[in-house]
Amino acid sequence: MKALLHAWVEGLASGQPYGGIIIHKGAVAAEWYGNGFGPDSRFEIGSIRKSFNSALIGQGLERGCIDLEKRASEVWPEIIRLGDPAKDAAISLHHLASGVSGWLASEPPGTTFRYNNAAFTAAERVTARMLGLVRDEIAPEVSRQFKPALNAESWRCYHFERELTPGNRDDPGPKLAIDSNLRDLAAWGELWLNAGDWHGRRLIPAEWVARATSRVNPHIPNALYGYNWFVNAGRRLWPEAPDDSYGHPGWGSFKPSGTESGAFLWICPSLQAVAAMVTAKSTGFTVDFLEVPMLLTAQWLVLVTQHLHASRRLDTRNGK
Repeated sequence: MKALLHAWVEGLASGQPYGGIIIHKGAVAAEWYGNGFGPDSRFEIGSIRKSFNSALIGQGLERGCIDLEKRASEVWPEIIRLGDPAKDAAISLHHLASGVSGWLASEPPGTTFRYNNAAFTAAERVTARMLGLVRDEIAPEVSRQFKPALNAESWRCYHFERELTPGNRDDPGPKLAIDSNLRDLAAWGELWLNAGDWHGRRLIPAEWVARATSRVNPHIPNALYGYNWFVNAGRRLWPEAPDDSYGHPGWGSFKPSGTESGAFLWICPSLQAVAAMVTAKSTGFTVDFLEVPMLLTAQWLVLVTQHLHASRRLDTRNGK
């Protein structure tokens, strides 16, 4: 099964750089690299960065300095200046972080799920303002809170040097960006798998991990999303994967070449597993992230889960 998975990844990569890793029960169960990409190679993780803001929200809720239901405009007035004052005044941090804000779109907040890059960056700005962070930037706090604890030495945390554009919900503007290797990205997945605990140190409240990785807008049919995580509720996204699994895609770039990349981080508590993969964006991997069900990503997860089930059967035979 390991050879089959590797062959699928290598065939998909088609001569472009790639990497893949599976962590099972805290140990590396499989790992592959090719075409100039290796264990120490870094890439910008793209939208997987959104889960880092989710972690800060959970911390802030526990400390009492984050209010998910507070109107964003009360702490970050720019949301009205850049959008529709009549409609957007009602947008909350909950709306922004769960993809139902309607910001820079026609729908009222809380009515429709829309993958909105600008709104997710707005969620970072609102979080930063509530936490009192300098320049409304969460990158230094992400680095301070998580990089040393996870020994994620490859991480470089920063913000894009550009502004949000009125009316353009696809441009993430000054978003958080993180350059990482695959192993350190997988460690981030392990932290969530372990309900926010890292070797006895509590980094994210366990209650928040459970909340953020479940459907938080179940009344909205297409909202298969928690707080900055896609969730496999009812196995609607990945039919062959357990319904407690969740994950996130990220479009970024390989470093230092700048070649565009597509990555996915997937976490499955019932299988005690984390899987991450990155390929060149030109392969098409993760371009299906808004399809229900997903297609190519789901094919990858079929092979990942088959590998994990085979590992479990082996463990059972060996009495583990």
